[in-house]
Amino acid sequence: MLGEASEDIDQVSAKQAFGYSTVGVTLCFALAYPGASFIRELIGQKGLALSPVIALAIVWPVSAGLLYIEAWVQSQSWWASLANVWSWGMAILLCGVPLITALAIPFPVGEGWPVGLPTVVASCPIVGLFGFLVARRRWREHRQN
Repeated sequence: MLGEASEDIDQVSAKQAFGYSTVGVTLCFALAYPGASFIRELIGQKGLALSPVIALAIVWPVSAGLLYIEAWVQSQSWWASLANVWSWGMAILLCGVPLITALAIPFPVGEGWPVGLPTVVASCPIVGLFGFLVARRRWREHRQN
């Protein structure tokens, strides 16, 4: 949804906004969480941070609300001056929150784990998502043949 405003863009429904935000939050979280875990290990903090997972309960509805009103915001005369701030705000909301919460208020679990294991565990969502997309693609190709 983020991008240039056009006349043919309709207001998204609440269901679509929650769907789009689910995809966006999941992808950004899956990409930012391993990095946050890796940074934690580099600076000597132990364990896997649970705070980014807890923060998703707040980020997801906020993201859905922003996506719901985005078409309206883009139709306003002041959109041109707000577009850059909107983009940065969404990026910080979706990617910055996992990083910031993992470093500032981590709520760590598995502090006795060997070095590297928290990052491996944090990488599982993106690996799983990639595996799901590959399997889905192969299943569709198999079904078409």
